[in-house]
Amino acid sequence: MKIAVVFSGQGAQKPGMGLSLYENSPAAKAVLDKAPADIRKACFHGSEADLSRTELTQPCIYAVSMAGYAALVEGIGQDAVAMTAGFSLGEYAALTAAGVFDFETGMDLISKRGKWMGEAARPGDGMIAAIGKMEKVMACVEAAEKAGLILPVNYNCPGQTVVAGEQAALEVFLAAAAENGLRAVPLKVSGAFHTPLMKPAAEKIGEALQNIELHAPRLPFYANVTGEPASLPELPDLIRRQTMSPVQWEKAVRNMLEAGADLFIEVGVGTTLCGFMRRIDKSIPALHVEDYESLTNTIAEVQNGR
Repeated sequence: MKIAVVFSGQGAQKPGMGLSLYENSPAAKAVLDKAPADIRKACFHGSEADLSRTELTQPCIYAVSMAGYAALVEGIGQDAVAMTAGFSLGEYAALTAAGVFDFETGMDLISKRGKWMGEAARPGDGMIAAIGKMEKVMACVEAAEKAGLILPVNYNCPGQTVVAGEQAALEVFLAAAAENGLRAVPLKVSGAFHTPLMKPAAEKIGEALQNIELHAPRLPFYANVTGEPASLPELPDLIRRQTMSPVQWEKAVRNMLEAGADLFIEVGVGTTLCGFMRRIDKSIPALHVEDYESLTNTIAEVQNGR
């Protein structure tokens, strides 16, 4: 069995996340105890409004993801994990799981990333999930480009692409989507992430990386920017560019499948990536870890040789 562990991104955050892991898994508790007290408090007791703030959402999801991963490998063994990737924000958890940097370094960097992305975001900028054929998505993007910056930024799975951009362009896109029979769902985010509008944040991340020692991944790590396994020399540029570049998620998953992955485990909050997996290749099982119940179910499935 070749297990690919993938880490979820922003958008599925919810009050109380991580609490059942903290209360029931010593490995998860040890990780969350290393997180700043205000992050633990926000995870366990924060409101939906609190958790919608990018500068708080990102470190909270990172902390819960790493807690879930620690609990998972305690149950199945570190050597059971064959490869890793993370969706957008989740890439930082994947980098930690691959040994590129430790939890404390990741927490510091992700906290700064959330702050810098929040500063780069402008009122009205946002993201829209488009459900339908890529040809229709691109036709709607072309119709909206005259109103401002807009482009595809998350290539999630067949039939689902996320676009991001400026408010005026997004409004035109929504109108064009309605005319073309394309389902379009505005996302609960506070900026046009993974677009050139995030360049100020990306440059600050690049500067911060100059003071961080990165290590070669100890297992294959698939980068958002390329969808390919990344080597140590590539990492500083890939991490810097990720914030302002499209996420090649479907490509990464297909490359992991080609490398032999036959079970995907989503770690973090929610089951969004499991849903993408079913659209990419429904023959490959996908499990998840987000709380103690799902943790115990997933460990049992792995131990039973699913």
